[in-house]
Amino acid sequence: MIAKIIRIGTMASLFMSMLVSGQAYGEEDLRSIPSYKPEIHCEGGLRIFGNWMRGNMIKLVEGFQKFHPDCVVGTNFMTSSEGGIAGLYTGISDIAPMGDDAKITDMMPFYDTFHYVPTEISIATGGHEARGSLWPAVILVNKDNPLTKLTMDQLSRVFGGARTGGWEIGADASNGLRYTAKYARGAEKNIRTWDQLGVNGEYAHKPIQTYGYIAPGFIIYMERRLNHWSQKWNENYKEFVETQQATKDAGGLEVASERMLETLSKDKFGIGWGAWLHAKDYPNLRVLAIADKDGGPYVPFSAANVQNRSYPLTRDYYMYINKAPGRPLDPKVREFLRFCLSREGQQIIVGHGVFNPMPVSYINEQLKKLD
Repeated sequence: MIAKIIRIGTMASLFMSMLVSGQAYGEEDLRSIPSYKPEIHCEGGLRIFGNWMRGNMIKLVEGFQKFHPDCVVGTNFMTSSEGGIAGLYTGISDIAPMGDDAKITDMMPFYDTFHYVPTEISIATGGHEARGSLWPAVILVNKDNPLTKLTMDQLSRVFGGARTGGWEIGADASNGLRYTAKYARGAEKNIRTWDQLGVNGEYAHKPIQTYGYIAPGFIIYMERRLNHWSQKWNENYKEFVETQQATKDAGGLEVASERMLETLSKDKFGIGWGAWLHAKDYPNLRVLAIADKDGGPYVPFSAANVQNRSYPLTRDYYMYINKAPGRPLDPKVREFLRFCLSREGQQIIVGHGVFNPMPVSYINEQLKKLD
């Protein structure tokens, strides 16, 4: 393993108000986040293996070492998110930063090794639209479709299929990884025609054609949000990938995300999910407002609603750690994560400009996981 040792670097230029995803995030917002106060003196080694967070991990390490110059931090970003949790259960790292939501196949070998699942800590909110910023899914219909909003349950019933169960993970499964019929859903709960969503006239009884992504980093996030990690999708779901993930021939061009958006632009009976980064260039598409619960509120997609986390499909930048239930966390790991969740750590997120900082209420939820 090739490890890069990060030494102290200057952060003075980062400690100022910056623009994040087109929205001002000023010092008044950061002041609501408690400043970092070291609880221990860190020395010796701390190993980080996984995703480099578009350069944010390097900056966070530099900021941490400003307070803990005797802590030598080794980083390895060779495998990106795909190798993060493997570093934990093979014993070569202490912290696994991952841009993607952990997959069942990521967690299963960890569980087999320790008989509990890794602890998931969010340290940043995903971006609004920029490539690589953990953009959230936007739900798209043809501009002529009268539908304007959906709930998360309706999305699950439109895009998902009948299933015998779903996964329960962590505390809900006694710190395990278990499949349960509690999340079963019969075919009678499927939404397959537009009149089931209250869209009538020429749409009545017409099938809903579904479109979306298939690459694991994207689809696992949606399976987790909509279907309790179940892989049962609508039978007519048409699968696409971003262009750089497709083969460089005619077959690849047919399944590139641009083809999805072009097709959906002409399909008034279709609905899809994808990135605003691409969809904004297709004027015949319209984005739906989404409600987390039945009855609303229905939240429109916007940079501000992603930043304040009111948009239900917002994504997170996660760190995964090995914390045995009922036992204290490694003090150096805890201290590094406390720094990431402090005012100084979130200011680095602001200054680097790829991801969004987190509201103090959500930060407090993450801090509780460290105890």
